[in-house]
Amino acid sequence: MKRLVFCLFWFTSLTLSAQKEYSISGYVKEFTNGEALFGVNIIVDGDKGTTTNDYGFFSISLKEGTHNVVVSYLGFETLEQEVVLNADTKLNFKMIEESNALDEVVVTTNTTTRNIKSTEMSVATLKTSTIKKLPTGLGEVDVLKSIQLLPGVSSVSEGSSGFNVRGGSADQNLVLLDDATIFNASHLLGFFSVFNADAVKSVKLYKGGIPANFGGRLSSVLDIKQREGNVKEFEGELGIGLISSRALIQGPIGKGNKEEGKGSYLLAGRRSYLDVFSPLLEDLDDTKLYFYDVNLKVNYNLNENNKLFLSGYFGQDKFAIKNIFGNTYGNGSATLRYTSVLNDKLFFQASAIYSDYAYEVDVLTSGSEFKWSSNIVNYNFKPRLNWYISSGNTLKTGADFTYYNFNPGKISAINNSSTSPQQFQKKYALESAPYVDFEHKVSDKLSFQYGLRWSNFQRLGNETVSIYENGTPLSYNPTLDLFDENNVVSEVAYDSGDVIESFNNLEPRASARFLWNETTSLKASYNKTYQYLHLISNSTSATPLDIWAPSGPYLKPQSSDQFALGYFKTLKNNAYDFSVEAYYKDLNDVTDFVDGADLLFQEQIETQVVQGNGRAYGMEFQLNKNSGKLTGWLSYTLARTERKIQGINNNTFYPANNDQLHEVSLVGLYKLNKRWDLGANFIYGSGKPVTYPTGKFVQNGLVVPDYEGRNGNRLPAFHRLDLSATLNPKEGKNGTWIFSLANAYNRQNAATIYFRERVDEINNIDIPSGQTEASKFSFLGIVPSVTYQFKF
Repeated sequence: MKRLVFCLFWFTSLTLSAQKEYSISGYVKEFTNGEALFGVNIIVDGDKGTTTNDYGFFSISLKEGTHNVVVSYLGFETLEQEVVLNADTKLNFKMIEESNALDEVVVTTNTTTRNIKSTEMSVATLKTSTIKKLPTGLGEVDVLKSIQLLPGVSSVSEGSSGFNVRGGSADQNLVLLDDATIFNASHLLGFFSVFNADAVKSVKLYKGGIPANFGGRLSSVLDIKQREGNVKEFEGELGIGLISSRALIQGPIGKGNKEEGKGSYLLAGRRSYLDVFSPLLEDLDDTKLYFYDVNLKVNYNLNENNKLFLSGYFGQDKFAIKNIFGNTYGNGSATLRYTSVLNDKLFFQASAIYSDYAYEVDVLTSGSEFKWSSNIVNYNFKPRLNWYISSGNTLKTGADFTYYNFNPGKISAINNSSTSPQQFQKKYALESAPYVDFEHKVSDKLSFQYGLRWSNFQRLGNETVSIYENGTPLSYNPTLDLFDENNVVSEVAYDSGDVIESFNNLEPRASARFLWNETTSLKASYNKTYQYLHLISNSTSATPLDIWAPSGPYLKPQSSDQFALGYFKTLKNNAYDFSVEAYYKDLNDVTDFVDGADLLFQEQIETQVVQGNGRAYGMEFQLNKNSGKLTGWLSYTLARTERKIQGINNNTFYPANNDQLHEVSLVGLYKLNKRWDLGANFIYGSGKPVTYPTGKFVQNGLVVPDYEGRNGNRLPAFHRLDLSATLNPKEGKNGTWIFSLANAYNRQNAATIYFRERVDEINNIDIPSGQTEASKFSFLGIVPSVTYQFKF
């Protein structure tokens, strides 16, 4: 009770101290198309400030009097205005791109001033304009491959859009597109991501210091927002590449004779066409491989203070080998959002979200054809309120409600085969999480951000749960150092809506910033997160056949405690900035598969996995050059991530699948002249863990490899150079050519090492030698590509 009284007194004192103040609030938009700009710096009198939120809205409280307001955003002309403040004032700004952008590149992984003065740490923001200047793989600009160039972020394999953050596995990343969860963010078996860069407005990655409004994953949050569309005039874009093409149209809604419409729309689509050319190639004649996706965004101003947004995404992949195999998978999402400026200090938003990830597998072997289908459906509701209490003090509160419907799998016969139909039990869950997050500026030198999230996860019926002998699905045999499956002794049937298992957890978050001087700051953060969904897989990246399972009677939620310290410095008037961060993560109840696990088409998945502890720690260095003809960044990551799970690796720590000691990324962008932009990426990474056989034995006439330990070996080191050149149109003309050369020196990086019995040819007859040899498999060699794009 005393704590409650103290909190009420504290908030009251803040409010009373602000009663003699007035607020300046409004929106910051781009002049050319009317799109809202997020993260814009609003600096008042040189020492007070704030930034715009995701919708371009800002609010700052100031004492009565005359104030100098400066609005700055990298790549745009700085605005300055004197304001006589004697009442609450609304002030909107429209920013124009800098004219010198034709003569130099302006690019950054974060706004340098905000990076020094904000309490945020372990956060990276990439502008779409930056992403589009980076060298492309296979001719397609890729959001996820761009973030892999940042410190602490690594690719799961060469050419893949899957990523790991600070030692976390791929499923420990919360990937959001306009607040909708994307469970599989890959196209074409991982070579492309599902995010069309033409439709993307902003990309923000939280590696640590995660605010309380995000939850449900251990490692990171990737928050992607779609563009809103041109509110002034109709525009179109078209890009044609060797592997895929894309198109986009946007324009105002209800414009009439006004300068701007009441709203705007954006519609974008992509499709690859490898399937069109595969009949021309003998090796691919019986193969079908393609993807397509569609992005939609519509927004409408009900009035000056109230807006509606509708956004959607739908994408699908198709991979098939004639008469052998077929696979279809894809994501679909829709977000309906309402925002309201309740008053000069209160900003409200509420989102209703639908998300569906589904996949199908067709096994087409004659006589036993069958179809396997599975999907996950989410229904979300997210109300949120921002209260701009006073200058430097902002309270954010809200709640996340998510209802899950898991369809683990359904088997059905194809072509009248003898396969028996089967429906695995569907699973249901409800996750609720109210939260509060407070930004508190103690002084010009010291500021804090702290929050608390309470998460409740309920596993719900309709479901029948097996009861195992000894109360657990598995028993550990220390003599043989393996797990034995326990027998099912009974079953418990739960009706629809019954609570099978319930979990309640508190997730505190805190970060602090000490401003050493105007160019240097020190930061620290701590966050605790829980993850209630598990990706059951024996691969390093998400695949269309992986199984998502909710926490329940035999699967505990995973949890993580992360501590981080950081040093941030700007140099030469923000032309350069440097940062170094150290982190340590303590992981609990992480999952791994038992030795010899059979994960495919497995309903009792709890009999194939075990849980244990883990740790991840490392240091990240980054140096950015933010402006001039030559820009880019150099990053280096030194890291370790390990697991310790009973029954695996003799019960000792072993490297996790995504452990990587060293990783270096060098990104350079050069403005040669008004027409030519050049780009280069160089990536180096030490080898990731693998498990090689230590021997072999013969059983029933078959050669069987023998393994000892988990992840005791390493793949060879990985490195690659990508190059690009962009030819911009002449003045008054249209059309841009983009030339790329991925893996420029044709490095054959090992995706995996496999072992086979060597065969000797004697007198044109293959004779088994009885000896085993190692072979390297590489995904990509040198890959040239060209793309032509123009606007209309």
